[in-house]
Amino acid sequence: MGTHPSENPQASEQAPWHTMSIEESIAKMGLKADLQKQGLSVDEAASRQSKYGPNKMTEKEKVTIWQRIWHQINNVLVYVLITVAVVSLVQAVTTDNSNTRFTAWFQVALIVSVITLNTWIGIYQEGNAEKAADALKNMLSTDARVIRGGKEIMIPAGDIVPGDICLLGLGDKIPADLRLCSVSNMATGEAALTGESVPIDKVTEALSPPDGLDPEQVPLGDRKNMAYSATLVAQGSGMGIAIATGDFTQIGTINRLVNNTETIKTDVLKQIDQVSKYLFICICTMCTATFFTAFFYTDTYSGDALGSINIALVCAVAMVPEGLEAIVTLTYSYAVK
Repeated sequence: MGTHPSENPQASEQAPWHTMSIEESIAKMGLKADLQKQGLSVDEAASRQSKYGPNKMTEKEKVTIWQRIWHQINNVLVYVLITVAVVSLVQAVTTDNSNTRFTAWFQVALIVSVITLNTWIGIYQEGNAEKAADALKNMLSTDARVIRGGKEIMIPAGDIVPGDICLLGLGDKIPADLRLCSVSNMATGEAALTGESVPIDKVTEALSPPDGLDPEQVPLGDRKNMAYSATLVAQGSGMGIAIATGDFTQIGTINRLVNNTETIKTDVLKQIDQVSKYLFICICTMCTATFFTAFFYTDTYSGDALGSINIALVCAVAMVPEGLEAIVTLTYSYAVK
């Protein structure tokens, strides 16, 4: 298992690699001078795997289907519908009148169907929102060519550790953030990371930051001696030293920001919640008035408490806009498209 990002040694071992020479980078990582030829030994790779963890991005804790369902039904207006359904169910089970029984069962089925549809629409919307984080994982490489023990081998990208020598060819997805140490007419497409529409030619020399800028302020697209995880080799070939893996790559930083984003309600949804509370008060008032009217002033339901309650709650169902939030959100999303 990988260590938590805050506990990973990479958090304190980051450096302005683009301003350092290849030799300085190797020395900074505490590796041997012949790293470019020999790569890491098998023992060194295993030790670093244990120290830094796998080359994987931390996944956000998955929301269970039951949590999703609860999020959709945890609403005062839905509570009204559930109450009506329960009362109708009791009436369907206890009544001897076949017509009343049929009507009660029909009400139960109708209300359950409405709640189910509304819940499905809400879950569908949440699923679309989570696809952004999943898209980042799909950008990652699945395997990589490295030099270990003086031999070129193919390994799963998740096994790469800081200090590995990675070999790159045309069309390869870069498996980790690399400090390039050898290039041959190499350029990488970094549109997904930096927005650059054309491939960026790569070099191996150390780069000095422009006057007035700290090394960390240099845009990623200008760090031409670096290659970044999830970007693509558009031409040529090269070789680089892995200087960051997993959550500590540039794409991993984006993934952490996406996963740590708090879900907040928009002003529109806040207003809908406020309207729902006002509606709830109005519905309760109208239901109470309907109940007393039916119980005391009608011939059909006079003295019939259950029937009067049922009539009052039927009125409640008619007044509940149970899909209001989902409908408004869907309308906005399709309007944007």
